Amino acid sequence: GHRPTVKGGYFPVPPVDSLHDLRGAMCDAMEEMGVPVEVHHHEVATAGQCEIGTKFSTLVERADWVQIQKYCTWNVAHAYGKTATFMPKPIVGDNGSGMHVHQSLFKGAKTAFHDPKAEHELSTTMLHYIGGLLKHAKGMCAVTNPLVNSYKRLVPGYEAPTYLTWGRTNRSALIRVPKVSPGHSVEATRVEVRCPDPTANTYLAFAAMLAAGLDGIEKGLKLTDPVEESLFEMTADRVAEKGIEELPGSLGAAIHAMEQDEVIAEALGDHVYNHYLEAKREEWLEYKTQVTEWERDRYLEAY
Repeated sequence: GHRPTVKGGYFPVPPVDSLHDLRGAMCDAMEEMGVPVEVHHHEVATAGQCEIGTKFSTLVERADWVQIQKYCTWNVAHAYGKTATFMPKPIVGDNGSGMHVHQSLFKGAKTAFHDPKAEHELSTTMLHYIGGLLKHAKGMCAVTNPLVNSYKRLVPGYEAPTYLTWGRTNRSALIRVPKVSPGHSVEATRVEVRCPDPTANTYLAFAAMLAAGLDGIEKGLKLTDPVEESLFEMTADRVAEKGIEELPGSLGAAIHAMEQDEVIAEALGDHVYNHYLEAKREEWLEYKTQVTEWERDRYLEAY
């Protein structure tokens, strides 16, 4: 019974966007529960894919708000006779659903990410922070992208990152530095990490990303040059020439990377880290022992 209608394109208006009123009701519910909403609109994929953007805050409160946002989305959708899902890749051949996480560090009321004298006005602190995120991206992937299905989204061609790169205008990169819009304060200088998806435990995912970035600052990690060309169109030879590494291609590979990353382990703490790994190993083993309809269709009568 889950049959999405035809695609309506990015950011259409009613009547093509038939979910405007439904999203409005979701936003009202969030506001009533203390979550300030900034924007909502239709997204790139099927007619049912939507985005609701909420305001920035401190790490723990922001993690709380994501949980409230999910609660409101599910319940309001149900009241309208709809099913809401945060599954990363519910539909074959279309864009998945991500949870792009914008991050910044402050010293008091001033951002630590802006330097008016630096190239592109990006501070050394910010560049080291990005370096830490890139260094630990593989190790934190099992936390930011925790499901088997998460890695069906992280494939080329669907606006989801697959390579460990950063850029200023490149939406195919793992980390993007959004341009501060005219009229906005430089305090909006930030990094956007584009791999996480909304099935992540936000408390663990945000903690892992912060620890990765801080490790980059503490160690003064050198950042490679930004990549501004489309990674979706880049050939394998070009990727190899630039020495670009890839994100884990499966939950199994992500688990292995997490086992090798001491910074992520320390960020989560022994109790959470060990139990989390145990649960993910069980999930991956259960998936590996399944025989899917795709396999039966492809192999049953061919061999």
